Amino acid sequence: MVSNDHIVPAVMFHSVGLEKSDWCFSYVSESLVAFEEKIKALVSSGYQFIFWQDLYDHMSGLRTAPKKSIMLTFDDGYLDNWVYAFPIIKKYGAKATIFVNPDFVDPNNCIRLNLEDVWSGKVGKDEIQPLGFLNWEEMRLMEKSGLVDIQSHALSHTWYFSGPKLLDFYKPGDKQYPWLAWNTRPEQKPFYMLKDQSNFVPWGTPIYGYEKALICRRYFPPQEVTEKITKFVNQEGGRDFFLQKEWKKKLERYHNELMKKNNNGYFESNDDYKERISEELLGSKKAIEKQLAKQVAFICWPGGAYNHTVLTIAKQIGYKAWTLSSRDQSDFRNRPGSDPTQIKRISSFPKYRMSDGKEYGDANAYFFLCAVERHKGSFFYKYLGRILKLVAVLKSKYLKGLPA
Repeated sequence: MVSNDHIVPAVMFHSVGLEKSDWCFSYVSESLVAFEEKIKALVSSGYQFIFWQDLYDHMSGLRTAPKKSIMLTFDDGYLDNWVYAFPIIKKYGAKATIFVNPDFVDPNNCIRLNLEDVWSGKVGKDEIQPLGFLNWEEMRLMEKSGLVDIQSHALSHTWYFSGPKLLDFYKPGDKQYPWLAWNTRPEQKPFYMLKDQSNFVPWGTPIYGYEKALICRRYFPPQEVTEKITKFVNQEGGRDFFLQKEWKKKLERYHNELMKKNNNGYFESNDDYKERISEELLGSKKAIEKQLAKQVAFICWPGGAYNHTVLTIAKQIGYKAWTLSSRDQSDFRNRPGSDPTQIKRISSFPKYRMSDGKEYGDANAYFFLCAVERHKGSFFYKYLGRILKLVAVLKSKYLKGLPA
């Protein structure tokens, strides 16, 4: 079967150029070289870049999108979208949609240096700083170019405790819980990639079961329990307490004793949950509309997390469409006649990944093109992509050092 050009792939990117940094989410970033090769490959293959409104009209039957259309998306609004991605997009005449969380927007309005400054000879590449988040002025410039569309990614993009099941205690070196600092000092969220925020959360803070903010009925643990445990850790040496062999067992015993004397905390009510979701969705929409003087009609769910309540409130607030979760395994495709209130996205395939989750190096641009065509129904590219992946795995295992 050949590719169906009525199907419009939407590709999910996050970050460019931070794949080797010590950022805790560096795995969502792909190399600058790989990103440029992918954009170049799409252009060489005759792809036309469109925005979500164009895709919405195409799916609604209001207007047919150009043949071989594709939609590029970036989640989270990282500064590298301006520093690295935008100059490449501009260089090749591509277009991209960036989903931002206003809580993370950098409050400063100075325009940071990017690749165009390097290409012009104004600065060296080592003089540009890609870590952090976009500010409103940088978004205005990208929007003004006609090559970038800013849409919503909700307001907070955080996680909350979802129940009283104890999982861990906050300790030195923890990088998997940056959202604890975000929730403690939300005004500092735009700077977490640049500054050590580990001191925002007291050592020993209990960590309970947690879930993405939009689908979580928030659990509030007893404040007295947290205060007594963190005080105990501080009295026992603070950071040095965690050098003890049995530190975790000590805290677990103490935690269990305290919880028996307290009421196990409480959950937000259903009405409070709905109110919070409304604030998340409406707050993001209003902030972007005010700052960029535009209409925001589309939303990408942080972490792909949504439920019936979230969708209902999104409709009431005025969002026309949203992204399906990356976990969606249905045969839904973005084509005329499909439900235009939702779109399916595919990975940018930064790595060759096997079904067992193992990764084998950076995927090349041709493998990416195979994935795009496979999504459009091509069996030829489906099997060609498998062959490319197999070759990459064999080289990684047995012929290291050879070019991919």
